[in-house]
This record gives sequence, C-alpha cells and structure tokens, in this order.
Amino acid sequence: MNAANILKTQNCLLKDLNVKILVVDDDPNMLLSIQGILSLEGLTPATARNGQEAIEVIEENRKKPFDIILLDLEMPQLNGEGVIDYINAKGIDSCIIIVSGEQELQRAIHVLTSGAKDFIRKPYHPEELLHAIKKVSENRFLTKQNKEMIERLEESEALHRFIVHNSPDMLYMLDRKGHFVFVNKNAIRLLGYSRKEIIGKHYAEIIHPKDKEKAKMFFSNRLIPRSIKHLELCLLCNNRKDVLHVEVRALNIEKRLSGGYKLSQHNTENINFVGSYGVARDISDRKKSEEIIRYQMNHDLLTGLPNRMLINDRIGTLIKHANQAQERFAVLSIDINRFKLINDTYGQTVGDEFLQNFSENLSRCLREGDILARLGGDEFILLLPDINTQQDALTVADKIINRMEIPFIHHGKEIHFSLSIGVAICPEHGETKEELMKNVDTALCNAKEKSSNRYCLYDKNLKNQNSQKVFIENLIRDSIKHDRFVVYYQPQIDLNSQKIHAAEALVRIQSPNNKLILPGKFIDIAEETSLINDIGSIVLEKVCKDIQMWNKNGLHVGISINISAQQLSDEHFADYVLDRLEAYGVNPKKIELELTENVLVQNMQQAISNIVQLTNKGIKIAVDDFGTGYSSLSYLDRLPLHTLKLDRSFMEKLTSESPVDTIIPAMINVSDGLQLNFIAEGVESRFQHEYLQKQGNCIAQGFYYSRPLNKTDFLAFIAKYGIK
Repeated sequence: MNAANILKTQNCLLKDLNVKILVVDDDPNMLLSIQGILSLEGLTPATARNGQEAIEVIEENRKKPFDIILLDLEMPQLNGEGVIDYINAKGIDSCIIIVSGEQELQRAIHVLTSGAKDFIRKPYHPEELLHAIKKVSENRFLTKQNKEMIERLEESEALHRFIVHNSPDMLYMLDRKGHFVFVNKNAIRLLGYSRKEIIGKHYAEIIHPKDKEKAKMFFSNRLIPRSIKHLELCLLCNNRKDVLHVEVRALNIEKRLSGGYKLSQHNTENINFVGSYGVARDISDRKKSEEIIRYQMNHDLLTGLPNRMLINDRIGTLIKHANQAQERFAVLSIDINRFKLINDTYGQTVGDEFLQNFSENLSRCLREGDILARLGGDEFILLLPDINTQQDALTVADKIINRMEIPFIHHGKEIHFSLSIGVAICPEHGETKEELMKNVDTALCNAKEKSSNRYCLYDKNLKNQNSQKVFIENLIRDSIKHDRFVVYYQPQIDLNSQKIHAAEALVRIQSPNNKLILPGKFIDIAEETSLINDIGSIVLEKVCKDIQMWNKNGLHVGISINISAQQLSDEHFADYVLDRLEAYGVNPKKIELELTENVLVQNMQQAISNIVQLTNKGIKIAVDDFGTGYSSLSYLDRLPLHTLKLDRSFMEKLTSESPVDTIIPAMINVSDGLQLNFIAEGVESRFQHEYLQKQGNCIAQGFYYSRPLNKTDFLAFIAKYGIK
C-alpha cells in the first residue's frame, strides 16, 4: 500500500470503513447509550445482553464476522472472559475492545494479553469510545490490506525479502555465540541503529541491565528450554535513554546432515547448531496500557494520591514490618469539616480544585516516607511509619491543623475551612487493618464532636456514636415518625411577563430545636437506605394539601416536585401519584415532576411506562440538572417531556468578568426547537438576570428572585408579583 492510501485510511470516517460492530453488555441502558453514540457516526451495531447471547450472534455471523466487538467483562451466565476464550478457540477474526467498570480493572491486563485490543473504563466519554473504535478499525483495515496484498504477490525471493523487511515485528538472527548476523528494517528503525552498527554486536549489549540475567537464561549456551516459548524483555535503543518493551520468540537453526537447514527447539547442545532465528514484537503500547490500568487501580484520579486499595496494602505491609522490628506506626484520618457546603455553594468544579490544592499543600507538610491517601470525598488517610511515641503522631496532627489554616483562594475570594483529625497507633490501638481503621474513625468522630480544628487520639473508652451515616439515617427515621418534614416553595419567574410561572417544592427537616436541615444533608443517605420513597410520599401529600387549600382561596399555581430514581422505577408509582391528586382534587395539569438525566436512564423501561401513564393524565415532566448527566440528546424527542431545567453550574460560570457563554443559547435553541419550556436554575445576580432576558423565551429560578419560602411567605410573594 502506498503512502497516499495509508493517509486516506487514517483520515476516513468510521462509516467509510464499513465497520461491523457487536455490542455486548448486560446493562440495557449502556447498550442504548453506545447505540446512540455509534448512530451519530452512521453505524448500526448488533447487540447482545450476555455472553451466551453474544456467542449465538457471533455464530450467526460466522460467514462475515464482526470487525469489532465492544465487550463488558462482568455479565451473568457467561462473562466477557468466556466470550474471549470462545473467540480465541474458534479462531474468529474479530477485534475486541473491553468496555467495563472500575471493578474490572484487575482483570484488564489479563484480557489484554488474551487478545483484546483496547480497554475503556466506564463511565467513558463518547470521544474516547469513538477514538478507540477508529484506531482499532484502522489497524484492522491496514492488516487486511497487507494480507490481501501478500496473497496477490507471487512466491519468490522478492516476496520473502519484502515480508521480512516490512514485517511489523523485528526479525533477527544470532550466530552460535550470540552476535547479530541479520536484522530486518523494522528492527533498525525501532532501535535506532544503522545496519552497520548492529551487525556483529552481541545481543547482551542492547538488553536493559535489569533483564540481562533473564536474557542469558533464554539465549546462552545455545539452549532454548521447551517450557519458555516467549520472553518479555526491555531493549536499550541507540541513544541509551529510550527503552523498548518487546516479546521475544526464538528457534535454534541447525544444519541438516543431508544439506540445508532446519529449525529446532531441542534443549541440548548440538554440533550442528548454527545460531538462533527469532521475532521480537514491540509491546510498548500494551505495557503503557498495563501501567495506566495499574495506576488507576491504585490511585485517586483527581489528586493522584494512593486510593483505598493501595493504602490498605500499605497498612498491611507496615503491620508486618512493625511486628518484626518491634516498631510503631500511626494512622491519621483527616476530614475537611463541612466540605459538602463548599461543594454546594461553589459547585463541584471548584470543589475538585479545592481538593487538589488541599492534597498538594498537605503533602508538603509530610516527612519523606509518610504516606498520604484519599479514600474518597473529603476523607484522607495519613500513615506515619516508625514513630517513637504517641506524642509524635499528635505533634504531626497539630502541625497539619496549624499549617492548613490558610484559606483557599478562588477568583480572589477566600474559602475558609477547618479540619478534624483522628489518630490511632499500631499496635496499641489495633494489630489488624480492620481494627486500626475502625478505631481511627472512632477518634475522628469524637474530634468532630468536640469542635473544629481539633484532633483526637483513640482511647478504648471512646464510642463512635456520631457515625455520620447512622446519625443521619436515625434523623430521617425520627423525622418521618414525628412528621418533621416541611415543604418550602421557590418561585420560577417568567422573564417576559415578570410574573410567577410556577414554583418548585423543596423538602427540609424541621429539627426539634427549630433549625432547618437542607436536603443536601440527608437525601444521599435517604436514597442509600430506600427512605427516599417515604420522603417522596410525604412531600407529595403535603404539596397536595397546600394546593387544595390555595385552590379553595382562588389561587391556581403550578408546582414542580422532584422525583428520585427509586420512585420512578416502582411499577405502582404512576397509580399512586394519580390517586393522591384525585383524593385532594388537584388538577394534574398543575403538577410537574422533575427528573434528573441519570434517573431517566436507570430502569428505562419502567421509567418510560410511568412517565407515559402520568403525561396521559396531563402531568408535565421536566428534566432537572440538564447538561450534567449522560448528556445524550437522544431521549429528548422520544419522551413526552415538557421542560428542560439547566443545571446551576452553567449559571455559576456566567459572571460580569466572564460574560461570554455559548452553551446557554444553544440549550435554549434546543428547547425551542423541541417546543419545551426552558428554566435556568441558580440565577443569583442582576447580570445573570439581564443576560437571560436578552436570550428571550426563558424562565428563571434562583436567589436573585427569591430564596425558598414557607407557605405563608410564598402566598405573600404571589400577592406581590402575581401568577402568569
């Protein structure tokens, strides 16, 4: 193939390559997601929901095999590895790309060596998926072209020479003493030597020092053991800096007594031994992929710090060392107080920047040999090896708290924070990893209980009664039992008329001391414990009562209610909602249910069934936090939606210092084109208000107009501004 044809292949679109694709995943939502992405490229993939179904589809297409199989590893009945084994056993000519979750990272290296061409971790970016497919497709296309070209060439000396020198692998021959007597052009290109420089050189001169003993066992004494068919080695390139990872295979060359030569794998010296012939395949890309996978398995991708898996391994190692050397080490659990408030106030992007800055500053406080890890969220673990006394660990905790008092600066604004630190010592406070982690968590909870900027050393008399999750779950259950949930209403303003379009119902907990607890504190735990269903029922009941009372007084205002994934996946959800509306005489057309994008793709079939049943009765459906979920527009014209609510993070970026934004107008155009209402959440400044006014045909919600109001204040707001 000439250079022009190769260039044309590399620049073509996927549809031009006529790629035949099979997608195998037991998650129907993932199948829909990948189908949607590929459809935008003009491709229509086949699908299979498990390994056994995949094999059946593969068999049905044996005459014209799939070019690419996008394969999930973890599936019921027959997993992804079983499918790979079947494909390899049957010699089916298909390229496999693994598309699987973080929990499958440990198996990724194995499947790569078993023949998979690439590995993509869920959740993935569409461009990442398309790039992998295109790369594998192009390589497959080039391989096929090369194969077809070879088949057309005649068997001749020219053919042999062409194959040898144009092989993608490095071909070589060594004499009986291990000196190079032949290398092909690819070996010269990859190693950076000229033919004159490498011919006559001993193989050991280009082997990395760490692999020389391995190579000696493989090549020396003219012995190639039967048990070793190939060997991975690192080769030094001519500049002595670059390293090439290769997989080497070799065969002995012997003279025949009758003349000519033969290849042999005999494990004995032979007077007819001439030398070795072999192939070295460049596996540098595979090694890089393995390195990336190992790194992702053991490190937090946001901060680059060791993660839970790696720190658990380090704790185990330190325990063994401490037992053998009769030494101590300390475990510090570090928590950023009220970090969720920072996240909720400034947005996740700023929260991520804060965590990166925090981890960098904290790392600078440590000694060489100390190990800092991030477990997730705002939880950090610090290991202090080889300490003399408990006071040494407390001194470090005090030093961290004092040095980390400096506020984080974001766009000229200071974000202040405080820390709580729990301290446990091995072996006094635990001789196993589980004991140490449990006890340091107890110490941390007690440190948080006392006050901010405090640390606490574990003591057997301490009790971990303030475990955050248990505390919040108990709070929710108690609030359900004693009817402490209240509903506040935040107005949504029609910018054309400057009147109230509707209001969003927002739940709070009224604590016994009359403090309001916002949903950010308890919703996640409610969803974890399935208490979200009880909260949802309470909110619907209270909203219906309020609407009934307002209707009697001649007020008819639309109310929007947030719905969770668990509620929408309940097959009786639509019946329940309609029953409560009828019981209170509420007009369904005055109710709008808000669903996030992610809710829509969880249990899609049941969700659509409920949505259709509700909309048939006049209830409106809004997509909340639009632009932050799966970011797929494919469902917008398939579902009976009424409203798009732009996530507040887009408004946060819109300031007088940064007034240009192309996303918001584009999204307004999308909603206009689909004849949907468009609501911008998080409007907090006059500049943002005026910006949205200029866009036209927009509804706004945020603190600029009103904070969430109790029933009394909401009625006063209606009286002042009126209902559209």
